[in-house]
Order: sequence, then structure tokens, then C-alpha cells
Amino acid sequence: MNDRTDSFTPDWTHPPGSTIARIMDQHGMSLATFATHIDLPEPEADRLLIGETEIDESLAQRLSKAVGSSASFWLKLEHIYRADFERTVGRKTVEQQTWLAQFPVKDMVKFGWVPAPAKEDLAATLLHFFGVDDKVSWQARYGQDIAAVSFRTSPTYESRPGAVAVWLRWSELQSEFIPCALWNPALLKLKVTEMRALTRRKHPWQFIPLLQALCAECGVALVIAPAPTGCRASGATRFLSATKALIALTLRYKSDDHFWFTFFHEVGHLLLHGKDALFLEDGSEVAEKEEKEANEFAERTLIPLEFKGSLEKIRFRANDIIRLAVQIGISPGVLVGQLQHSGQLGRGQFNTLKRRYEWSQFDTKLSSK
Repeated sequence: MNDRTDSFTPDWTHPPGSTIARIMDQHGMSLATFATHIDLPEPEADRLLIGETEIDESLAQRLSKAVGSSASFWLKLEHIYRADFERTVGRKTVEQQTWLAQFPVKDMVKFGWVPAPAKEDLAATLLHFFGVDDKVSWQARYGQDIAAVSFRTSPTYESRPGAVAVWLRWSELQSEFIPCALWNPALLKLKVTEMRALTRRKHPWQFIPLLQALCAECGVALVIAPAPTGCRASGATRFLSATKALIALTLRYKSDDHFWFTFFHEVGHLLLHGKDALFLEDGSEVAEKEEKEANEFAERTLIPLEFKGSLEKIRFRANDIIRLAVQIGISPGVLVGQLQHSGQLGRGQFNTLKRRYEWSQFDTKLSSK
């Protein structure tokens, strides 16, 4: 029967069983008959066809008699297939390990975002967290999202896309627990002054619930969540739907001036820019026009233009700074931050007027479920 394989060109990327099956089909050979010819139980013969049973020298001799060609042909075909299979499995293993390595799993467990997974369950745990079935779906949903974001850089920290995706995903999940009215930009504009007054409240537990409530009235879910290792974000803004927006914040700089500037920067994005973009205050692809506009919005909100003259005439003493902050209606720390940003004060001046925040000061029920 050595002429039976003359018309077949082996496909090395498939098991030898693929070639055997084509020969069987060409000659109308049933699985039962094939199993009898090669002296194997029928289930074992079926496993041979799908590549689960390896071809040794004895089986190669029986195949030569049953379906043709030489024993060396079948042994060579088996060797090439197994080598290619091992390379493919090895490559996929490396790809899997590389994909898993980008996620800050220790922090995710520490923050209570996922249960501590066994090593073999890590991929499944992460896919479940992201709400996707496989890595291809993850890349489509989150990888491309991050690559296309609008950024404002914090150069002190090295950012990893996987860590950013984890933080964004957690923020989105927490937004589901925040009931909001329909998106109302006109109302948000009206509420800005009321929001700004909260800068004068000393403790996060005093102002976070009120700030979240004001945002929710306008159709905005405000989420405050810690940034895991590799995520240098201070804030992010996106529309979750046509009727609900998200502002996500971290305590990246742990001071009141940075916290409030970032918050109003994000509000600026919501009011000034489209619903399609994700604005992440983090990384490398800066949309300069939008970021400049959001910065200017935050600056004008914190210190309205009518106080420009007072800023130019201020004497840089602690009491004078505190007095002007009271007149403007903001905290002294926020005023110091703006004076430092404009260059009127050095970065190290009057930092004692700033309030410092720690996660222990936040109500975890509000900031990270």
C-alpha cells in the first residue's frame, strides 16, 4: 500500500493524524477498520488521529502497513509535529507570563480588589476581574483604550499600562454602586462654586460624601481609589454611557492643592470636551489643547479672575495668604499651590499651609468598596 500517500503533502503544523485521516477518507476506511489494522483499541486510534497518542517505532511500522509510506516517514512526521507543538506551547506560555506580569496582583489583593489566586488560577482571576473571556477581548477593551487616551504626565513615576487598566477597571466597577441622575452639564456648571467651597473643609470624611453627592446630582460618579504599583494616575475622566460620566481620583500627591486641582481639571474635561475620549492624567500621549483648556478651567474655578489684582499685590506672609484664601473661599493650601504653579512662590515655600491626606483618613465605604 506504499502508493497511498503519493498525492499527500504533509502539513507539519497539524498532527500526523491529519494526514492519516485524509488517507482513510480517500479510501473509505472506517475508524474501526483502521484500529484493527494498527492493532489499537478504537478509542486509542481516535486519540492518534487528534495528536494525543505519540507514534513510536512499533506504531510507525504498523502505520506503514495499514495506510502506506515508510515507517521513517511517520516517525519524521511525528518528530516535526512534536517539536513544532512544543515551540508553540512554549511561545504561548511566554506570552501568557508576559501578559500576567503587567498586572499589580499583590496590590490588587492588598486592596481587596481580587481574592488571592493560586498560580494556576491567576489568568482566570484577572479575566474575571476585567469581565472578559480571553486576552484578545482584554486587548480590544482595555489595551487599545489605554493606547488612545489623553494624558497629563506625572514624570516622577513609571507607568505600566496593565496597572492603569486595573485602576480604571476598579473605578468603573465602583461607579456601578453610585446612583446618579442623568448627565446634566448645565447643573454641573452651577454646582462648581458649591464644590469649590468644600476645599475649606479639613478632613476627607467631611467633604468626600458631599462632593460625591453633588457630582451624582449632575450625572457624574466620583470614585476615589488608590493607585496600584505601576499606575501613576492622579485622575481620569470618561463617559460610561450617554447619561453617566465618571471622575476617578487617586491620592497621588497626598496634598489638598493637588487633589482639588485634579478634581476641577477633570470637571473641565467633562464640560469642555467630547464624550468619546478617555482623559487620564498620567502618561505619554498628551493632547495639549484639551489639557491646557482643562488646566485653565481648574485655575479659573479655584481663583476667579476678579481676584487677579489681589494676587498681584499679596505680601507673601502666612497670615496674608490665609486672609486672601478666606476672601476667595478656598483653603490656604490650594492658594499656595496655585501661587507655586504661577511662579509667585517657590515649590518649597509655605507648604506647611497645605493639608496632607492619607488613605486612613478616607471612609473606605465611599472611596474603595
